Amino acid sequence: MTFIEWLPLAFVCLLGAATPGPSLAIILNQTFSQGANAGRLASISHAIAVGIYAVGAILGLSSLFQAVPMLANILITLGALYLIYLGVMLIRSTNKPEPVINNHSVKANDGVKQAFIIAFLNPKLAVFFFALFSQFIPTSGTSITTATILVGTVLFIDMLWYLAIVQIATTIKNERKLAIKMYVY
Repeated sequence: MTFIEWLPLAFVCLLGAATPGPSLAIILNQTFSQGANAGRLASISHAIAVGIYAVGAILGLSSLFQAVPMLANILITLGALYLIYLGVMLIRSTNKPEPVINNHSVKANDGVKQAFIIAFLNPKLAVFFFALFSQFIPTSGTSITTATILVGTVLFIDMLWYLAIVQIATTIKNERKLAIKMYVY
């Protein structure tokens, strides 16, 4: 896979990670209630679950394409249409409010579990990865190198996105505290 072939994969993965939803709410809740380290652990846990889904999708598609090569063209077309649909829905949802974050306190381990489970039990991830990876897996199957690039891209973009969210949330939280202290004095 060349860098030019990899760029659309990375872009779509970034859009997928950046789409607000329950994962964002859990990561932010962990960050605000338990601190930056808890948010970071939850981000890593979430990325691992996403990576597991990615491995399953690659293995499933690779096996399916080798068993029924003609099905590859159908899945590639359906996958492309689904990705277009997701893009349109993302554009249309820009005016929707951000998810509400619960104010109840959750322990750091609970946040790690919640972040993992919210990703791992999300059936939309399977559909998303089948649609996305069908564009990159050849009908003859995939090599270990290609599979590693696909999984690594998904895992690291998801993790880096949420780590960036944790950093931004921590900075905002600290600036608020500083502003309050300055106002009080």
